[in-house]
Amino acid sequence: MNVKQVYAILNDVVAESLGKKNFAVKDTADIVSIGNEVLSSSTSTDKFLGVLVDRIGRTIISNRAYTGNVKALINDAFTFGAILQKIYVAPMDAVENPQWNLTAGVSVDQYVITKPTVNQKLFNKVSTWEIDVTIPDNTLKSAFTGESAMAAFIDGVFTAIRNSMNKQLESMANLAYATAAAMSIVHAKVNNGITAIDLLAPYNTMAGTSITADAAYHSSDFTKFATRYINLVIKRLGEMSAQYNTEGYARFTPADRMRVIFLADFEASVASYLEADTFHDEYLKIPQHDTVVSWQGNANTDSSAIKIHTPNGYTVEQSGIVAMLCDEESIGLTYDEQRIRSTRNEKGEYTNYFYKADMGYFFDPSENCVIFTIGALNTPVAD
Repeated sequence: MNVKQVYAILNDVVAESLGKKNFAVKDTADIVSIGNEVLSSSTSTDKFLGVLVDRIGRTIISNRAYTGNVKALINDAFTFGAILQKIYVAPMDAVENPQWNLTAGVSVDQYVITKPTVNQKLFNKVSTWEIDVTIPDNTLKSAFTGESAMAAFIDGVFTAIRNSMNKQLESMANLAYATAAAMSIVHAKVNNGITAIDLLAPYNTMAGTSITADAAYHSSDFTKFATRYINLVIKRLGEMSAQYNTEGYARFTPADRMRVIFLADFEASVASYLEADTFHDEYLKIPQHDTVVSWQGNANTDSSAIKIHTPNGYTVEQSGIVAMLCDEESIGLTYDEQRIRSTRNEKGEYTNYFYKADMGYFFDPSENCVIFTIGALNTPVAD
């Protein structure tokens, strides 16, 4: 298992999220797995004995039944095993039907072997950290008037630990989303893909205006246009296509398998301008969505911005990200192991508590994922 200590970057991310420091570029190569790991008998082993081979803890057959036109992170992570395996069987090309071209004296070979094209992805990165606290037996008694007052204080300490852990888990999940957004931008700018879409440019072209990104948040006409555009892409994602992921896989994402995430600032504009008029129906067509106050930094700075060094070697600094559409299997957890341990020191008369987390995050670039910005896409910088 590829386990990385992430307490240093995690402390930075939480501090940035809390507004205690300006957020900077984060390298997520050791945090977010993008698959295609190579198994080795010398490295893919347990972390205790170092000889037992890591097992695949879960396998996803990455194909679903397509009928044509006739959400939160994945929560089924595993705790045994070390690797998430995804198997994809590519669509088959049509070939000639010989039934209508039979020729006298020529046989039709029905025993030709045709192998399917199968791709495998392996995700095995795990991030680990812990929170420690010491609770003494007697030395705090002088600060309180009774047992109940002291108990309330200690309960407050453990509440702070739980809150801290939840904030850290939230921050790590946000890094996974920010990594997906950054890699979508890389594909759009480097490979001329359509996995990142600027909503402002086509609106200004259509409307014959030149409104700025700041003004767009307060324009009911722009909000109507943006909502229609997002709904159109939602429909397009439901049809099998190789355009909306960065690896050219033939994918489709029906509305009930799609995660929709809105930036809170954008959602507030949509709700304000659409709920009271006839375009309310456009808003209702959007599948149930989640909201993020900010993608990576603090909401009081630029909540729409990310600064990510991607696992595939690009630095992306982008603001104006207002929405994300992604398949439910594109971003998620591979591994989830949270636990509490404690040890008693009788000589010192105190107890140490250890809140531990081992979490595996992944982004699969072969799954559908599209982000929307209000403003032009910046050019990623390659290593």
